[in-house]
Amino acid sequence: MAGRSGRLRAMVEEDSTPVIQRLTFGERARQHREAAGIEFGEADRQLGGYSGKLSKIENGIIAAKPADVEMMIQLYKLRTRQADDFRALAKDARRRSAPQRVGSSSRQYVALERAASEIRMVYNEIPGLLQTQEFAHAALSVSPMLPAGEAFGHAEARAQRSERIVHPGGPDLWIVLGMEALYREVGGSEVLRRQLERLREIADMPNVHFRVLPWSAGASPALSCPFTLLYVKPDRTLAYVESLTRPDYIKATGPHLVAFDHAYRIAAAEDESRAILEGRIVDLSQGR
Repeated sequence: MAGRSGRLRAMVEEDSTPVIQRLTFGERARQHREAAGIEFGEADRQLGGYSGKLSKIENGIIAAKPADVEMMIQLYKLRTRQADDFRALAKDARRRSAPQRVGSSSRQYVALERAASEIRMVYNEIPGLLQTQEFAHAALSVSPMLPAGEAFGHAEARAQRSERIVHPGGPDLWIVLGMEALYREVGGSEVLRRQLERLREIADMPNVHFRVLPWSAGASPALSCPFTLLYVKPDRTLAYVESLTRPDYIKATGPHLVAFDHAYRIAAAEDESRAILEGRIVDLSQGR
């Protein structure tokens, strides 16, 4: 019974601390260990407690206790500023949060996106990760949440983020776009045409699975609440859902997985989807 109670307490601790912050701290801990040239086994032994604790910390499964953090600071020989930043990250990772949902900043999202081995997205518009700079600028220029004059810088950063992540050696990308995404002329027809040409390049990458959900496919729950699924660890999947005023990460991803699978299943096959995309590019090129 004691063992079962201990496992139960560990599960409660795991579920009630901020997932994003734990993952961020764990990644930083791994980077410091590798920079110090210390093998995982040696660091795990030095940390003490029980075998495998460091693995759980580095993989964001548990939050590091203050004593663990101080031990790592000494072991990895962190300088004063590094140590202060490390403590701050650890404190954030121990902060209690509401179950199932953790708010996050754009910076945290980008860090997770870069760490993901697989990304699945279903949208009724061109998602930020796939946008060209000019398309992003046109979209961001009308955002009520962005101060006037900042759209260009944010659009540039968005395009750079796309280049870093969306390439043939990047994570596996599974993309389902509603047909309306190919028709909404954000920035005008020429901007949309160039955006769709970029989308065609992405769809041709070997690590990308691209499908269009035609109007004839009928209802799709996913399109009523677009989202991105981030597979950041073998046992860690997060749903990213963005509203007008704030983004959310959702740990209980079961409904999102079902919704994505449904959208992908009823969407046009990949070859047909490429043909739909190509036809739309031709129409825009001819002013139709």
